[in-house]
Amino acid sequence: MTKCTAQSFRQPNGPAASIGRCLAVAALLLCNAAAAATTAGISVDKPWMRLIIRTRPAAGYFTLHNDTGAPITLVGASASACGMTMLHQTKEVNGVEEMLPVKSIAVPAHGTLSFAPGGYHIMCMSPGAAIAIGKKVPITLNFADGKTVTAQFTVQGPGGK
Repeated sequence: MTKCTAQSFRQPNGPAASIGRCLAVAALLLCNAAAAATTAGISVDKPWMRLIIRTRPAAGYFTLHNDTGAPITLVGASASACGMTMLHQTKEVNGVEEMLPVKSIAVPAHGTLSFAPGGYHIMCMSPGAAIAIGKKVPITLNFADGKTVTAQFTVQGPGGK
């Protein structure tokens, strides 16, 4: 990998080649950073938030990957754009779908868990002005062992677009 320094402009292939290598490395790093938020073997993939009506809670969805050799436990989430965040799960109770608060969610070693409409999700209570369709909102996931992962959730409308 070429280190982008003044010295790299004096390499045999000339300044244009050095600039090209530096730009290629920067693009690769940016692509990898956008693909998923990761920390110590835990990653968040495809994060998005559904906003239906500004005065109602919004919901956050994503895929959580545990690439470690031990189970992990999600115990909460936080976002400055939300008045409060809660972990929820949609369940059918007596023939009626309800969104129920969840204290924690375990993900097995080398496991994956989807947070999707009709299942687990993050509730963003009292969404602030930063939550607008087309914008990105940082949400931090908090784990029982003290680890955190922050991902940029893209805000979408009622139909998920």
